[in-house]
Amino acid sequence: MIAKLENDILNVYNEENNLIGGIKTQPNFKNTEIKIGENKYELYRDKWNTEISENGKVIYNLKMNSFSGNAEILETGNKITGVFGLKWGTKMVDKEKNTLLKIRNENQIVNTNKYEIEITNKKVTDLEILTTLYGHLYGSNMKLKAVIIGAVVVGIIAVGIIN
Repeated sequence: MIAKLENDILNVYNEENNLIGGIKTQPNFKNTEIKIGENKYELYRDKWNTEISENGKVIYNLKMNSFSGNAEILETGNKITGVFGLKWGTKMVDKEKNTLLKIRNENQIVNTNKYEIEITNKKVTDLEILTTLYGHLYGSNMKLKAVIIGAVVVGIIAVGIIN
């Protein structure tokens, strides 16, 4: 599977190049929309919690860990976590820690807004795939902010030491 940014929507395609669904995010990830066929899901993030609802009915609650950036889908016990290693960036695991799917940026060095998705369990739903992609995007955004803040702090400390 592949996901790619097209007209401000990150669209996900299966191996036959059929559209599975898409994600439209805001820069702060506070409000996000997932569309799968005719179904439209709203994601509303409040601090470390994100509700995923359809027609006003909550489908999933994501609880983010402020330290690790990992998320748990409270209704299923599935977790969206970072992958330690160079090849994959994010994965979804079940309660028994079996990997259900993995996502990575197509280019590990430069963000081209293209992502590779590997499904390792055929029972994964389209909503779980797009929810994991949301977790990947949000986690990548958090890491980028942490790197920028770290660089600013190091710069401030270096200037203080030099003076």
